[in-house]
Amino acid sequence: MLLFCPCCGNGLIVEEGQRCHRFACNTCPYVHNITRKVTNRKYPKLKEVDDVLGGAAAWENVDSTAGERGKPFL
Repeated sequence: MLLFCPCCGNGLIVEEGQRCHRFACNTCPYVHNITRKVTNRKYPKLKEVDDVLGGAAAWENVDSTAGERGKPFL
């Protein structure tokens, strides 16, 4: 499948020709008739799933403050 013109390197557009659709370049006279169905599928690689919080081990190095419980800070 052509996406770029082989002559000048610009992007090709799809236009309706006399008998079929075709790829055409706006800059130069390049034209390529589309004779069969054009498809293109890309399946991205999925990332590995990480644990958001790793249980008790995630809380080992967390900042903490020493204070009396039950009394509001005012």
